[in-house]
Amino acid sequence: MIQLPTLRLEGHGILVLDNAASAHGYLRTLADLYREDPEGVGDALILIADLGDAAEEVRCSGGCDCAGRARDGVVDDLLLDLGGARTALDPRVTHRALMQARQLAGAAQAIADTARARADELAALTGMERKAREDARRPVAP
Repeated sequence: MIQLPTLRLEGHGILVLDNAASAHGYLRTLADLYREDPEGVGDALILIADLGDAAEEVRCSGGCDCAGRARDGVVDDLLLDLGGARTALDPRVTHRALMQARQLAGAAQAIADTARARADELAALTGMERKAREDARRPVAP
């Protein structure tokens, strides 16, 4: 079964979509296919690499990308042999996720509005306190 990517938080607040579970599944299936037909799988991988090299040469010279399209076709065929690379999403699940995301966005906006209002209040209070301190430092004229 193909796994959907997971959202991870890396250092310094960087969000990353992690496809490792899916890649592990593909590599295990590729290894199984290779054990069953080493020549066929090996030939397909070599063909993909050769077509990739040819596509790069043509791209550098500004020619037709026929080799690139051929390479993509071989890759698509191999992916089909591995079980496919497309994952159908249940619209009921995605709709629920969308509704949850909208709720979260609304809640986040409310929190941001409250925080902004409180920051404005604190800025006003700080300004009043600063003015009071400055007034207290000024000598009183006789």
